[in-house]
Amino acid sequence: MGQRSAFLSKFNENVFKATNLTVQKREKLFRGHDLDSLRENAQAKRAMSLENADVLWKISAEQFQENGITVFFADTAASANKFISEKMGDAKLIVKGKSLTTEEMELRQFLEKEEREVVETDLGEWIIQQRKELPSHFTAPAIHLSAGDVAQMVNRKFGENLPADAHALTAFARRHLREKFRNADAGIIGANAICAKPATVLSVSNEGNVSLSSRLPEKLFIVTGWDRIYDSVEGIEGVQRLLSASATAQEYTSYVDFFRKPLPHQQVFLIVLDNGRKALMESVFSDGARCIRCGACLNICPVYEEVGGHTFGKVYHGGIGALLTEFTGNDRDASAIASYCLRCKTCEPACPMGIPIADLLARLSESHSLPFYLSLPLRMLGRRVGAMRGRQKDQGIGDSPPSSGTHHSSPITHHSSRSVAVFIGCMFRNPLMKRERKGIESTVARFFPDAQILDSGCCGMPHFYKGQLSAAVERLEIIEKMIEPFETVLLPCSSGFAYLRERFGDKIELMSMAMVEKLEKVDSISPVYYHQPCHLKTGPGTKEKAALNQVITFSSWENENRCCGSGGTYFVQHPFVSRKILSRKEPGMDGKFTIVTSCPSCLLQLRRVFGRGRVAHSVSYMLQSATK
Repeated sequence: MGQRSAFLSKFNENVFKATNLTVQKREKLFRGHDLDSLRENAQAKRAMSLENADVLWKISAEQFQENGITVFFADTAASANKFISEKMGDAKLIVKGKSLTTEEMELRQFLEKEEREVVETDLGEWIIQQRKELPSHFTAPAIHLSAGDVAQMVNRKFGENLPADAHALTAFARRHLREKFRNADAGIIGANAICAKPATVLSVSNEGNVSLSSRLPEKLFIVTGWDRIYDSVEGIEGVQRLLSASATAQEYTSYVDFFRKPLPHQQVFLIVLDNGRKALMESVFSDGARCIRCGACLNICPVYEEVGGHTFGKVYHGGIGALLTEFTGNDRDASAIASYCLRCKTCEPACPMGIPIADLLARLSESHSLPFYLSLPLRMLGRRVGAMRGRQKDQGIGDSPPSSGTHHSSPITHHSSRSVAVFIGCMFRNPLMKRERKGIESTVARFFPDAQILDSGCCGMPHFYKGQLSAAVERLEIIEKMIEPFETVLLPCSSGFAYLRERFGDKIELMSMAMVEKLEKVDSISPVYYHQPCHLKTGPGTKEKAALNQVITFSSWENENRCCGSGGTYFVQHPFVSRKILSRKEPGMDGKFTIVTSCPSCLLQLRRVFGRGRVAHSVSYMLQSATK
């Protein structure tokens, strides 16, 4: 099997369909129940609890001990496994609920080596256990499998003749697991939250298996991470509603189990695992510790929905998975996972805890080595920056506004004379962008005649998102001096705009939006579609289409918000994944039409499918329309 065929076999339509359905249901639920209003308080509660984790764990441990629950703090997965094994005694049959922490510990495998039978009781976990696989999603471990896949496994392993019907397969699993519950010697479950006041374990589920695994056996082991602590039960509902809605598009899960003391017939052990969590919470990546493992970032991720968690992860998946793996697993796995992340920020609006995943991964990548075909171009950009900085100093850029020769009265009434600059950016140096660059220069001459063109190369965004942080900082320092004399800096590149806007504020504007007030609306004979660059899915850039609508009549396109898979250098690093993502933009597109976008990287990517004549940069398109 060739390299292309081998990789294409990793694409999974089951994952694509399931994640897209969940995203649609989630968006409808959030709108209908105003769940976004819960975010601020939930994030504040989570952050405050993590900041006081040491004190809160001390409070909760004392109360649990008084209530009859034995608490064990484990520094490593090995020490946690050893403790559980010792307390298991002669238990032979163990029923187990879903728990990512125990997957991290490889607890089931550890106990199986001791010749104990450990049965996963969550349906998805049970299925992948039979197939000897790892979970491929935080909350839907068998998301990569179809009913046909499961039926084939059940019929082969258990001698059944079941159809590829979810109800029939679930009924079989229920009958099979019922006997395991009745005869189990011990149960293992995870915990979504530990509240200190009063000391309470909270575990949510949809199948009732957690209730059975925790209440029937004589011994119960609750395994959780150091980062699952909360100050109190008060306000925890908001966090759990966000968890349920983000994970499975439910306002509430079917079951919520609370534990404060053992049942009369039980021994209960609470194992609290560190295994790198404290280091994460104390590091510059501490925002990542707020993760509640809902998987919303996976469901909306353009990479994950194509390749699933077995390619884009190990125990923890996606961009956030790379960060968690760095601290709870190993650097090599984390680097491999991080390489698949587009850094597109599509996931960030979906994260209920507001984690800046792309920026955290950029910092994390500083410790990961880049392949030469990515590091070499970045080094060349760095050399070019140094050379330009010298010329800029000679020209006086950064000390006073440079002279532009002939002066014109400014058409921008809300700015003083010569207060506008246009930062062209490195992508327009590409020979493939020669026509677009000419269009930008013509636009400046016609609509912004007093503007100073800053033809100064890269904004530093490629360096930042590939972990070349020192080069990115150096570039920002140069740009800060360069743009200081100007009230407004226009960028024709949407990615550069989003990157610099976050760092320099309102003085950074998107050139396409600034043009709108100078043009009249022009109707096109053929359809015109809008492609939204991923970096305009948050912040002021989200308003670009509405602004352009004043000039361009856009036709409806259901895929306008779908990622094109460009990601700058992503097409070079993961060409098959990039092309697969791009293919999702194609359906229903035929005849004569134009796709307009403000991202030069997206523009080149879209032309790979639609051709040069069908994809235009927003600035060039509006200039062309204005001159007709």
